[in-house]
Amino acid sequence: MKNNDTQVFAGQLVAQNMLIQILMGQIVLGTPDRGAAVREALVRGTGAIRSNPNMTEMEKFGAVKTLEDALDTLDGIAAGARGG
Repeated sequence: MKNNDTQVFAGQLVAQNMLIQILMGQIVLGTPDRGAAVREALVRGTGAIRSNPNMTEMEKFGAVKTLEDALDTLDGIAAGARGG
């Protein structure tokens, strides 16, 4: 894969991640109970990835970082909705 191809792919992943976080944020704003369930699923998913023996440490790092970023986004949206 050429360097430019890798950069395009990386940019697409960042944009897809942002889109997913926005959609999850809409769940938090629309239905707080469902938002809490989504948050709990992300927390559990993070734990499952950390303990997955079939993933390399770099794969785990990338996956956990993405899920933690999503959690941060959800927490920020929820705080904003509460006025904090």
